[in-house]
Amino acid sequence: MKVILLEDVQKLGKAGDIKEVKNGYGFNFLLPNALAEFATPAAIRQAEQMLAKRRLSQQTSMADLRTKADQLAGKKVLIKTKVEGEKLFGSVGREEVASALSMMGIEIEAKTIAIDKPFKKTGVFPVSAHFAEGVDASFEVTIESE
Repeated sequence: MKVILLEDVQKLGKAGDIKEVKNGYGFNFLLPNALAEFATPAAIRQAEQMLAKRRLSQQTSMADLRTKADQLAGKKVLIKTKVEGEKLFGSVGREEVASALSMMGIEIEAKTIAIDKPFKKTGVFPVSAHFAEGVDASFEVTIESE
């Protein structure tokens, strides 16, 4: 049975993909849960148009992400916080780094910043940001006393 996926289905495909599935899977799971529709010629044409729009949108967003990565690459971010000796009161994590970047005029989501554990002492730390597959940027975070 040929179906067109209406939503992303794990281990099967993304919305708009045309897939050949077993009848039982299609009739008992995909169709009743509104995850797919029958692949009629008209629906196939519509799905191909949707895929073309999605590809164009992805290319545009990838260009935007590359621009952000280029802006961020090699930057030095300074974060000042309360310190006792070399230890911080609390910690500095993704959100604080994203906030410091936004003060520098670089708006990125905190979830793109790759930090294993929040920083708990002063110093200079290499940090990377992962925007998408193949679009990464590395920068430095310096944590100092207020």
